[in-house]
Amino acid sequence: MHAAQANWYTVYTKPRQEQIARENLERQGFRCFLPMAVNPYQRRTERKPRIEPLFPRYLFLNAVADQQSLGPVRSTRGVCSLIRFGMRIATVPPQMMAAIKTRLDPATGLVQLDPVPVEVGDKVKVFDGPFAGIEGIFRERKGVARALLLVEMLGTQSTVEVDALLLQKAG
Repeated sequence: MHAAQANWYTVYTKPRQEQIARENLERQGFRCFLPMAVNPYQRRTERKPRIEPLFPRYLFLNAVADQQSLGPVRSTRGVCSLIRFGMRIATVPPQMMAAIKTRLDPATGLVQLDPVPVEVGDKVKVFDGPFAGIEGIFRERKGVARALLLVEMLGTQSTVEVDALLLQKAG
């Protein structure tokens, strides 16, 4: 007989109570992972970088369901529920957890949110924000978080400045 495999589960927390939920779950003997990152959308007037959960209202819990009852999770302070598909508690694929962990900065423990790597001349598409759906040619980076695109608008080519984190390569 082989040892039971530990799975990752997604815990849905109460608003802004991810840390409280994590602390209380860890006190009950659960292994938790709450990926944190610097918020790239904070106001320019804020002096200190704001560190927030990568997935607001969610954290990950690692447990062997056969050996550790998941029943108490729902009644834990800060927790709303475990994510389910129908009646079955959803598990997170291990490769997804590995992908998040590979982006952790060893010095800070924060998830690095780098813009999609694009080269000058690449065709890109803006996937969110005020320019969502616009396609253009990547021209250059402006600092860490901004990018200049050459786009066709109203029959003429224009340069538009967009958030670099909202770009994806266009097919």
